[in-house]
Amino acid sequence: MKHFFNLFVVIFMLFATMSYSQDLQETLGKLSKDAAGAYVAPIVSGFGANLNSGWVHRVPKAKIFGIDVEFGVVFMGTFFGDNEKTFSANGSFQFNKEQAKILVNQSNVPAMFRDTVAGILSSQTFTVGLSGPTIVGSKNDSVRVDFSGTSISYGGQNYTIDPNKIATPVQGFLEDLSLLPLAAPQISLGTVYGTSLSFRFLPSIKINDDLGEFKYFGFGIQHNPAMWIPTPLPVEVSVGFFTQSMKVGDVFSTTATTFGVFASRTFGPGTFNITPYAGLSVESSTIEVKYDYIVDYPIPNTKVPITFELKGENSVRFTLGASAKLALFNLSVDYSIAKYNSLSAGLGFVF
Repeated sequence: MKHFFNLFVVIFMLFATMSYSQDLQETLGKLSKDAAGAYVAPIVSGFGANLNSGWVHRVPKAKIFGIDVEFGVVFMGTFFGDNEKTFSANGSFQFNKEQAKILVNQSNVPAMFRDTVAGILSSQTFTVGLSGPTIVGSKNDSVRVDFSGTSISYGGQNYTIDPNKIATPVQGFLEDLSLLPLAAPQISLGTVYGTSLSFRFLPSIKINDDLGEFKYFGFGIQHNPAMWIPTPLPVEVSVGFFTQSMKVGDVFSTTATTFGVFASRTFGPGTFNITPYAGLSVESSTIEVKYDYIVDYPIPNTKVPITFELKGENSVRFTLGASAKLALFNLSVDYSIAKYNSLSAGLGFVF
């Protein structure tokens, strides 16, 4: 059992350290709040869809008491289409000294004043067009700033800074990712008066000294209202509520919640059987992003703390799947249709 648990830890650690290293903080540090929000937006829905997947493998039976225990791991994956790999938006942006120099050098500012004017330009915030790859986009593309131009006064003269498009050093961080993976240990306990409980949990794991810890916890409940109906139903039906939170170092903090109606029916004896299941859920997810935005005013390489919260786009999902019980093992696979489609698979021990 210890080796089985360690497997879960390794899965999470690999994903956390590969996808959310110190490099991510440095990447976001080159983007303003508006640019960073559009850049990381697909991850909000991706994480939310993953976290809300794989909770239900079967509906608890409508009985007063039964020993139904399942312990295993759930693998989730959310799909990204081409539309999620690029973005285009308007927002505020503050150029660093190097970017400001590029703009000034292509203007009518005399050479002797260019450094000073570039400093003035880098001290201001502009409304610009922002476009390029998102965090799941291509590393062969970069986020661009579409500057509409401005006028800078210095030494009694007005200097026109012409419109220009500046490429930032920020590229697709997850290398054209088409599937966002995640895995979680899960235990389900039932049944008492048609009710079962499910939990997902990992102890805090330190990623590194700079990022901090990885934390994850979730729980949910299902209840079969047929427990209170005297006439048997052709399928088992439940209502369920599930919520969880995940924190990846000091960069991301995610919460996800889903509430739905589920149905299943088991075919075959207790030792070897197949259970098709379906669900219709209302879901939500949010992610809080924290990082230091690096600017060159008033002091070069000044760190400006940035914090913002984004909401996932998924709101309703329809799930179809099936689980197969083979002696003490249970294998389940399901597919969810939503704004961001997702796939989950579970492998567990059933007692």
